[in-house]
Amino acid sequence: MVAITMYLMRWSVISPILGLYDINLQVSELAFLCLVVSTMVIAAAGYVINDYHDVRADRINQPGRVVIDYQVSRRMAMLMHLILNTIGVVLGILFSLYYRVPWMILIFAGSPVLLWYYTVRLKHKLLIGNLVISFLTGTVPLLVILFEYPLLARKYADYPAFSSQGLQALLVWIAAFGFFAFMTNLIREIIKDAEDYEGDKESGSITIPIRIGFKSTNLIVFGLSILTLAFLGYFFIVHLTDKISLAYYLILLVIPFLFLAFRVLNARLPKDYHFLSQLTKIIMLLGLLYAPVVHYIIRRIAES
Repeated sequence: MVAITMYLMRWSVISPILGLYDINLQVSELAFLCLVVSTMVIAAAGYVINDYHDVRADRINQPGRVVIDYQVSRRMAMLMHLILNTIGVVLGILFSLYYRVPWMILIFAGSPVLLWYYTVRLKHKLLIGNLVISFLTGTVPLLVILFEYPLLARKYADYPAFSSQGLQALLVWIAAFGFFAFMTNLIREIIKDAEDYEGDKESGSITIPIRIGFKSTNLIVFGLSILTLAFLGYFFIVHLTDKISLAYYLILLVIPFLFLAFRVLNARLPKDYHFLSQLTKIIMLLGLLYAPVVHYIIRRIAES
């Protein structure tokens, strides 16, 4: 999902918008691949350390899917965590130095630390853990423009039309995808907390369902779903007028989101929340797959 997100942002959003101004992508394909791999392996390292610290809860929540102590030893898990983080950080540092943006090293060096701290501390605190992991998910689309933007600004600072309109368009579109990723992941994190209620309670975590109960948790998920739909509707009304976007929005986003919102109101059992968690993942993917539609719309604008 990380790789798909980053390549869709690059080729379906950023590249077509740059094409309107006869500007090419500044980051080479090889360098971008390094950036994608770096992001993926750092995320993978985060999953490893998460599984390492969640063995007790996972034995209750997902006994058939526990890997640590069964398929992989604890020592091997920590070694994998170290190797993956090292690969990711080194690739990120090389990328940052090659393109002369050394301050970005902080992103690559800081992400593993934040993921580790999330796992051992923040994850078990009320809402904070949900917000942190959702923020990190929302930054995946932003990473693509974050590394392209300084190079574009450096090279085309004296190109008024692009610097005043093109860069703004890039930021608006990528920020919209990032916000959607943040909101849908936040919804899914809260749903997963409800699904994992028993294991989290046993391990001493303080999650929203444990603190306020399932009924109130369901209302929060309902409200966040409606809020996300409202944001999407506002964005489409302000920035889009084409029928393709309207059809995509109504059929592939509004209907699934409304189904999720009203289905969660009656959720009670772990299997109910598991279904809703999987549905949220599908909605996240559907939102991401709007990017090729963006590419098509921009191409039509360029040809007209």
